[in-house]
Amino acid sequence: MTFQRKRELLGNAPIGQALLSLSLPSIAGLVLQTAYNLADTFFLSLWVGHHAVAALAVVFPMQLVIIALAQGIGIGGSSLIATELGAENEKGAEEILGTMTMLISLGSAFIVALSLAFISPTLSFLGASELTLPLAKDYGVIVLLGSPMLAFSIMANGIARAEGEAVMAMKTLAISAATNLVLDPILIRYFDLGVSGAAWATVIAQAGSASWMALYLGGKSSINIRPRDLKLRRSVVSSIVSVGSSAFVRQGSASITAVVLNRVLLSMGGDPALAAMGILNRISTFVTMPLYGLVQGMMPLISHNTGSGDQCRVLRTMDLSALWATAVCLAGALPLWAFPLATLSPFCSGETLEIAVAAAPYVALGMPLGGFQVVLSGSYQALSRGRDAFLLDLLRRIVLVVPAIYILSHIAGLKGVFMAIPISEVISGGLSILLFREVRRCSKKRCLVSSQDSI
Repeated sequence: MTFQRKRELLGNAPIGQALLSLSLPSIAGLVLQTAYNLADTFFLSLWVGHHAVAALAVVFPMQLVIIALAQGIGIGGSSLIATELGAENEKGAEEILGTMTMLISLGSAFIVALSLAFISPTLSFLGASELTLPLAKDYGVIVLLGSPMLAFSIMANGIARAEGEAVMAMKTLAISAATNLVLDPILIRYFDLGVSGAAWATVIAQAGSASWMALYLGGKSSINIRPRDLKLRRSVVSSIVSVGSSAFVRQGSASITAVVLNRVLLSMGGDPALAAMGILNRISTFVTMPLYGLVQGMMPLISHNTGSGDQCRVLRTMDLSALWATAVCLAGALPLWAFPLATLSPFCSGETLEIAVAAAPYVALGMPLGGFQVVLSGSYQALSRGRDAFLLDLLRRIVLVVPAIYILSHIAGLKGVFMAIPISEVISGGLSILLFREVRRCSKKRCLVSSQDSI
């Protein structure tokens, strides 16, 4: 897609058409990427056992820290880039890209070094039992070593979407997903590597994705990584942190919540409960992943039209995104609510399946209001209102759910842990609806003003 065609899509195409064009490739890519996470769970459950699935759940919070860094830098920087491109400032966009590349390289290297230095005590703290600790360590060390490639790929995908190149982002995720799906059974079963095989399949897939995006940003993109731009510019770093802090908090706080959840589950239900919630998390992520693809398509539309001063398009984008996001969340909740046994039985059996089926309706009840919350947070980020998005995600991800887990687990045991999810989502979701109405009202006012000025 030429730069002029990208600008036409972002600035002039009908909102529904533009949102679909930008979102569908992202949705397809993210669904494929999540599918290979499910593949890890499926193959390990089938050939290794529930202890291996529990090991993946223990390592997951460590992976979330890397993902949080990448999404914080990627979303913060790509929102700034989209605004610069909307104002036709390509040089400024490339300077932002250079700073993002330096930040992601230094930040991911630091996190990996720190994590590997304290790998065993960290995994024990995250909820590893005596049986799962060796498996979690085998998986975690390999995945951590490959995580800088994952971080770069996530960041670069955000930039591609900011340019309107959602298809390129989809191809990147498709390469990664296909590679992992092919390698998983070969390495886990044929070479009998177990959890190490799953980890190597993941790392090799991430390397392919990162290489693809490096080629894209090296010359095929409308903005490129240039050696002269590889600097940590203080003003750019500050803006990236401001806008991207919400994404960092969203994933980083998810890591904190996962730690709390793992430890409480382990104390009340052992490895089967830990494995059950790990499976539920991966399935619920898979069925609601279109929501995040939708928001990834929404954000460059909002950022570009904010930069070009078209507030009416910003308003229409937010309205349509909220409507579609709600539909996605309702559709995602249906399998876990109506068909929990059929949905979960391919991934586990015995006590793990029994716990997962009991928890599934509660997980499903927490989904329907998720659309407003993610759309609102994405809108704040795209409008460079990072502080508002930060506070909203902090409330949803930590302030409400962590106390709820502790309090309800003491009142109702394992069932209380499951109840904490929908209760916290309903409270934060109600607040998000009120905030969304306020954001929409402000955008509508600016839209009316700009419409009158154009007469």
